[in-house]
Amino acid sequence: MDSGRSRSSLSNMIPRSMLGLNNFIILSSSAVITGILSHFIHHYPYRGTHLIFQEVIAVLTLFLYLFAMATPALKSYRGYLLPLDLILTYLWLTNLIFSSQDWSGGRCATRPPFGTYSSVPGTVPGTYVTTLNPHCRLKHAVQAFNIIGFSFLFFNTIIEAIMWATHRRSGGTMDEAGYNKAPVAAVPGTTVPTNGTRV
Repeated sequence: MDSGRSRSSLSNMIPRSMLGLNNFIILSSSAVITGILSHFIHHYPYRGTHLIFQEVIAVLTLFLYLFAMATPALKSYRGYLLPLDLILTYLWLTNLIFSSQDWSGGRCATRPPFGTYSSVPGTVPGTYVTTLNPHCRLKHAVQAFNIIGFSFLFFNTIIEAIMWATHRRSGGTMDEAGYNKAPVAAVPGTTVPTNGTRV
């Protein structure tokens, strides 16, 4: 009996641990993307729809996953965020497509946002030269974290679906620790502990 409960506890702990790790990576990815895109929006006049869309999805994910970080620690949690993960997975795939369309390969240097800086000293003392900075490193970082965020949201969707299916298959008969509740069997001549009557 105890070995069965320990196996059940282990099989319940593994998806929760993976879910917690995934949630942290998703939160971190959305924070990095939010920071980079906010920098672009704050410093440069470009306000393209792809840029704004990616920023909105990253900020929304950052907000939602601040709370989702706690869900694996809740004993009663059974994959209830599956619909949210499905929606966000689709939106992050769209983010990835947009960033790849805009900044992959040689398009990085020719597609906005890029700005001009007047902080480079010119050849004449007291003058400054404006230089074009395409920010390819930052754009490629956004692409990389879009890939990471999408991948871990996809893994999250699978884990949440497994947790939800396990809960549904058990008929909702799991206790708070994640064990299947065993039905109380009455043996003739014994006292049932729930109401104290003899059978």
